[in-house]
Amino acid sequence: MREWRRPATWSALDNGPGGTFVTVSRNRVRNRAQWNGERGELSADRISTMQFGFMLRSARKGARMTQSQLADISTVSIRAIRDLELDRTGSPRLQTVRLLAEALRLTSVRRAELEAAAGLTVVRSLYDELPAPPATLSPPVAREEEAASLLRLLRSPGHQVVKVAGAPGMGKTSLIQNVVGELHRTDLVPVIYLDRMAAANGIPHDFPYRLISRVAGVVGCGAAVADVAERLAAQDALLIVDNRDLDDRDRQDMRALVQLCRGLRVLVETCEFTAHRTGDITFAVSPLDVPEGNRGDSGGAPATDYPVMQYMLSRSALLYPEESSDPETAAAIAGICWHLDGIPAALESAASWLLIYKPAELLGIAQTAPERLVTSPSRNNVPLMTWMRRSLASLPAVHLSALHKLVDARPWTVRDAVAFLARSVPDAESAIHDLRARGLVRRVKSPRGGSQRFVVLNLVRHLVHADALSPVGRLESRDDLANAGVPVELA
Repeated sequence: MREWRRPATWSALDNGPGGTFVTVSRNRVRNRAQWNGERGELSADRISTMQFGFMLRSARKGARMTQSQLADISTVSIRAIRDLELDRTGSPRLQTVRLLAEALRLTSVRRAELEAAAGLTVVRSLYDELPAPPATLSPPVAREEEAASLLRLLRSPGHQVVKVAGAPGMGKTSLIQNVVGELHRTDLVPVIYLDRMAAANGIPHDFPYRLISRVAGVVGCGAAVADVAERLAAQDALLIVDNRDLDDRDRQDMRALVQLCRGLRVLVETCEFTAHRTGDITFAVSPLDVPEGNRGDSGGAPATDYPVMQYMLSRSALLYPEESSDPETAAAIAGICWHLDGIPAALESAASWLLIYKPAELLGIAQTAPERLVTSPSRNNVPLMTWMRRSLASLPAVHLSALHKLVDARPWTVRDAVAFLARSVPDAESAIHDLRARGLVRRVKSPRGGSQRFVVLNLVRHLVHADALSPVGRLESRDDLANAGVPVELA
């Protein structure tokens, strides 16, 4: 698996008959020409010998901009601008040159000269031809550490298929868009972004909606695996797809593409936690850290230092400014964050209820019926609770039994769980790993030097207790449902 890299050629203008263009080695383009800043013109016979970096640096200085200022205005990273000015890269990308020219407010003549020096009238890469990925909307609570980790993973060689997995409402889409936008902007990675299809799950895809057909439509080639592979074979690219849009044939086609295109990486958004395949890696998106003050040690960090607390307090202050600094308000917000497990969509939904409930009232609802808060007034985020019910129903009987024994326990370690479950260490570890992988158990802050602690999600605990009290009885396990002939696939 190779690392993404920029092309190593430099295309320059050859003033031969007809103004033809040729691609020459970058090492041959050495002589610097002077750019007449006053007249804003450059003689055509000198464009072929001018280094793009020198032209860019001259234009920036003429505009009285620093590299940092140019980066802020153009959205091109400082690192990319520095590399371009020092001629450390190959052919600049068309979109990059145009962003820089726009930020420098170059005239049409000087813009054309800059593009000609970069050879962009001839060399157009996949990056230049593909549309930019969708703009990122700021999530309610930023996941800066997770974004940095996912960026490092995608920039390193070794894994062509990366699955970003987590329950609905964890912020997977925002995280992916943030990371993909950064790669596209600073690393100049071509992105094939397939928007989520509106078709219902489980319905066989018609030809126009097959994975290969959709990729072919974006990159502009025939709708066959061989055609797409030929188009991408010599390219480094990143494909973004939602697992809910794929059937078995799509997954087979995706594997074939990965094998044929060694520069292709695939980022799959999914709610499913499945076993790893060779070459795959799963990046789990878990609930955000929340204050643990009402159920044990909070790890010593003040509650207001948690990003989830800062978000909820800011939302509360908009409606109840007179209570924004009240310790009781902060305590109520901390309790709400705890009972909603730090799930971004659940917290955003709870914040929408502040329109009619004060934080103390919301805390009372969160303690007794958190599902009411998870469902927003517009009722547009029901999938989270549906997913949790299906995830519980899909558990093997032995792991469902383990969940019932751990559901009311205070934060526990693996060693504690072995004692609670009265099972062998391997059996207990297997159950905990499965519950954790499915997102039914989250970790909590542990004392420095202590073992990692976990707790069953409060939303899961309420579902389990509500099911135990219902006339129907307990949640069926996967084995029970299978025996009854009921499908139990995860959302």
